[in-house]
Amino acid sequence: MALMTRLARLVRADLNAVLDRLEAPELVLAQSVREMEQALDQGRQALTRLDRELARLALRDAALAEEEARTAEALAEGLTEGREALARPLVRRRLETARNRARLATRRAELTQERSRLAARSESQAARLDDLRARAALCTPDPQCSTDDDRGPLDPAWSAPDTGVSDAEVELELLRLRRRGT
Repeated sequence: MALMTRLARLVRADLNAVLDRLEAPELVLAQSVREMEQALDQGRQALTRLDRELARLALRDAALAEEEARTAEALAEGLTEGREALARPLVRRRLETARNRARLATRRAELTQERSRLAARSESQAARLDDLRARAALCTPDPQCSTDDDRGPLDPAWSAPDTGVSDAEVELELLRLRRRGT
């Protein structure tokens, strides 16, 4: 039983190593950048839709306010002339309009809150995308400073192949340290 477990673990490790070699880090990184750009574009489109919906609701609210003002004016005329029978439908319309405006205000508040949340998320995604682009730029090999065996710049002090630490890892750690201010 232990032999089968060890053999299975060895096969999995070998498969993972093969997959790691097959993956081209530059391609995976480029694909990640494309996916993040698509997500950011979708977020921006959602913000645009929300802005259009908020503008539409603002126009609707303005129309309801005008209707409410006209109804209030007609109601005032009807009450001053003593025609209560005609005033009842106007009171009903005024109350309906007020309720519609209240519902509209609630919906606008919800959409405004959602827009704020989406805008914050979009800004965060844009910052992460910029960070990923910076990392991708660091990981992209520079043809001017590579050697024949493509191990890194010509300066031997730049990379130490015996440590197992790549140039990209050094650059990423340097970026992290700069960000933290250390």
